[in-house]
Amino acid sequence: MEIKNVTLFFIGIIILILGALIIIFDFPQIQYFDKMGLKSYQLLHEEQREIHQRLVWEFFVGVIVSGLGILVLMTSFLNRFENGIRQR
Repeated sequence: MEIKNVTLFFIGIIILILGALIIIFDFPQIQYFDKMGLKSYQLLHEEQREIHQRLVWEFFVGVIVSGLGILVLMTSFLNRFENGIRQR
């Protein structure tokens, strides 16, 4: 497979790494809150519960950013949009 657009390829790698870092660093924190029992979770202050909700949203944003990075990487390999899919 040949890379058709090197700049787009490197941008895709950067976006993918950014999304992966978000996922890697948020997932253990989300697990910490999820392993709490319901009673323990309810004893947390409102501010800590809001932090948990923000971590969950940030995790989903990380998944979306990673997906976008994969999409950009895939489009950097393809240069077949003008006349449909062409065989080499």
